[in-house]
Amino acid sequence: MKQAFILRGLPGSGKTHYAYALADELVAGDETQFVICATDDYFHNEQGEYHFEKFRLPEYHNLNLARFINAMAEGIPLVIADNPNIKRWEFVAYASAAQAMGYQVKEVIVGEVKDKSMQHLYAKRNTHGVALRTISKMAYMFEW
Repeated sequence: MKQAFILRGLPGSGKTHYAYALADELVAGDETQFVICATDDYFHNEQGEYHFEKFRLPEYHNLNLARFINAMAEGIPLVIADNPNIKRWEFVAYASAAQAMGYQVKEVIVGEVKDKSMQHLYAKRNTHGVALRTISKMAYMFEW
């Protein structure tokens, strides 16, 4: 069965960890059987350092969606979108493409979005330096 998972959650909530755990569980971590598509991947330079550039976000979101669609076109059994997807419109294209390509689509909210104490934890543990203020704003804007 072909499956597409669309992860949603605040920075630092554990989306990437969840994605790899899911791949381990569903396809035994076989890298030929899954693809994790994260817009954050495009912000890494050749040395592997992360440099967020807000003005590049629309471009990188489009590249990530294309990678997601290409993985399904190749018939990869498990395709995972690993982005915050705070607003519903941010992941509709992923869900629509997956449905059109015959994938079973599952939306997964990772972590506790509205819990203030968890937001503090996410601010401490996210790997991209997203500040608590930004995480709290994202939580406020989160659409169910």
